[in-house]
Order: sequence, then structure tokens, then C-alpha cells
Amino acid sequence: MASEVHGPYAGLVAAHGLSASHRIVLEEIPDGARVLDVGCATGYLAAELTRRGCTVDGIEFDPDAAQQARAHCRAVVAGDLEAAATHAEVERMLAGVQPDVIVCADVLEHLRDPWAVLAWLRTLLAPGGRALISVPNIAHWTARRALVRGRFDYADFGLFDRTHLRFFTRTSARELATGAGFAIDRERFSDAPLPLESRLPALNHVRAACVRRAPALFALQVVLVLKT
Repeated sequence: MASEVHGPYAGLVAAHGLSASHRIVLEEIPDGARVLDVGCATGYLAAELTRRGCTVDGIEFDPDAAQQARAHCRAVVAGDLEAAATHAEVERMLAGVQPDVIVCADVLEHLRDPWAVLAWLRTLLAPGGRALISVPNIAHWTARRALVRGRFDYADFGLFDRTHLRFFTRTSARELATGAGFAIDRERFSDAPLPLESRLPALNHVRAACVRRAPALFALQVVLVLKT
């Protein structure tokens, strides 16, 4: 069974709003697009997209979250993303109408075989369609600092999320995409505040410069825009 656990993240979105990587993903989706939201959780991305005239279908492991997501989606399949039965149900849901955009936002790291899942998703896309994937960067400086200190403390969310089965860097995220048959159209990054930034707002500009110069070290999330 896949381990797509979205409960803590839905709670974070409810409490604090969409994350920086969520906003990047939304920016890359044109108004009015037909979207397949993979791991749609409670439908927080779908809600934003439907307000922009998009038609959204979803896939979600948690049946309770899937039920909530149906308020914002045309249809949602509740099931294990790595199961053949779920694949068949998704293909029936789409009924031959191919999505323009497939979104995998903070999903692939929860799977046993994200390479196979992404390759299958590629077969669903409309000609000229795009896929958007976001994965956490385990090489972020905070994770490196923890490892230098001899720590790898699992948590309910974040880089050391206890439900992560796979860990990606900027390089291995790109390899995941190309291994599934995609070409990388562009690459974007989300970041996280630096120490003392709340007291020294000028560090915000330093952080942005760090991400531009050394994304492998300072990007918290890697967001890839993929084409077939």
C-alpha cells in the first residue's frame, strides 16, 4: 500500500495557508486548464484552480480527505496510487479526456516506486500537456546540519516526515523526471527563512540570492515543470 498521508499537511494549509511550493505550482497552471491533481488531499489546490475556471479531477489515498476534495473537483478516485485497480479507475474517470496538466505536489516522496507512477501518469497527458512535480530537497542546509550533528529525527511533516519513503535532491528529482520519459521544461525552487530573519528582515534578500546561486543547498522544495 502506498503511504500518501496528507492529514498533517491539510491541517497546515488550513492553519497557515498554501506553502511557497503550492503557490509556484498554481502559477504554472493556466486558467481554464483541465487538471489531474494527484494526491489532492482535501482539495485545497483544486479549490484555487476551480475559482480560475479549471476542471479538476483528483486521486487521493485517504477516503475521508477524498470525500472533502469532491466539493472542489469534478470527480475524485480514492485509492492506492500504486495499485493497478486505482489506475484502471482513474482511466475510467478520465474517460478518454486527457488532462492538460498533471500535478504531483508533495506526493512522489511518499511512494515505493515513484518512477513507475510518474511514467504511468505521463501516458494520461494530452498532447503538449505538462506535469508539475514538487519534492522536498533532502540536501537543504537544515538537513545537512542535522546529519552533521548525527541526527535524523523523524517528524510529522517537513524534510524528515516519517511517511517519506524516498528522499530527493535537486539532481535525483531531475533524474526521476527524465527516467519517467519527461523532458524538463523549467525548474523552480521554494525556500525557507534563514536563522534570525524574523529579527533582520534584510536577510530576506540574502536568502533569495542564496537560492539563486546555490539551489542545491538552499532550496527547500524543487518544483519541476515537465513536458512530454
